[in-house]
Amino acid sequence: MNFIQDNQSLFIVFAIGLGVVALILCAYLLAKLGRLRHDQTVVLGENRSRDLVAHGRAVQDEVQALAYNLGELTGRLEQGERRLDECLIFRSLIRYDAYRDLSGMQSTSMALLNTQYSGVIISAIQSREHARIYVKEVRHGDSPEKLSPEEIHVLKEAMGLKSHPPREPVGGGVLDD
Repeated sequence: MNFIQDNQSLFIVFAIGLGVVALILCAYLLAKLGRLRHDQTVVLGENRSRDLVAHGRAVQDEVQALAYNLGELTGRLEQGERRLDECLIFRSLIRYDAYRDLSGMQSTSMALLNTQYSGVIISAIQSREHARIYVKEVRHGDSPEKLSPEEIHVLKEAMGLKSHPPREPVGGGVLDD
């Protein structure tokens, strides 16, 4: 006990120094806490009452909901693409004089195809005395039925292939019975 009584002023100075260091450390930690609160206010906004952990959880929930919605939209987009593949998007039309009579270019052939080049060719053959309509199926760019030169032309044109227009018929017409 002599040591403490002999060095009492040294212990007081040491205790005061330790208190000053503790105050400096507290001031540093208080400033650091103020910066963290400011940063939290920047992240959460001014009128938020939740903390960063709750905010992180909410953001994670929103990201998961967004991922789910993105998956739903991707599925709908794929379904829409499949439906569009079945739409008749390629088309071509040619007018011609099937019977070389004086009625003019009254006959028409039209190709309507989807993305797999499947669809129909519709031909309306007109003359002064009668009119006929032919509908022929097309599967993957080919028809099981015989096609006239005009129908071949509209089919190739609808498929994006270069095709020369058919020559004028020499005889009684392209689709004689």
